[in-house]
Amino acid sequence: MGRRTRPDGGRDPDGEMAVAVVQAALLVPGCRSLKEKRSVVKGLVERARNRFNASVAEVGGQDLLQRCHLGAAFVANDRGLLSSEAEAFLAYLEGCPDVQLLDRQIEIL
Repeated sequence: MGRRTRPDGGRDPDGEMAVAVVQAALLVPGCRSLKEKRSVVKGLVERARNRFNASVAEVGGQDLLQRCHLGAAFVANDRGLLSSEAEAFLAYLEGCPDVQLLDRQIEIL
């Protein structure tokens, strides 16, 4: 099965799968131990998984005291929906009082 893209970025009538990959660098201020940071990040990851029905994980910065890198993956057959879900996920992170969004990246495959 070859990769087909539509110029308008919309739904593929053949049902092709599209994937959005989101990477976010976060600051977790106020943590005085890795255990405390892991507790904050674990709760954030669980809430994000439940809210967005996405695969979310801490993918970097595990040994850094106040830094964290999250990765999320969304799957759908509508690129527009993927883009809005990825943006909503990042907006959710920006609104979380426990963390600060430092950097972000969205890639739609």
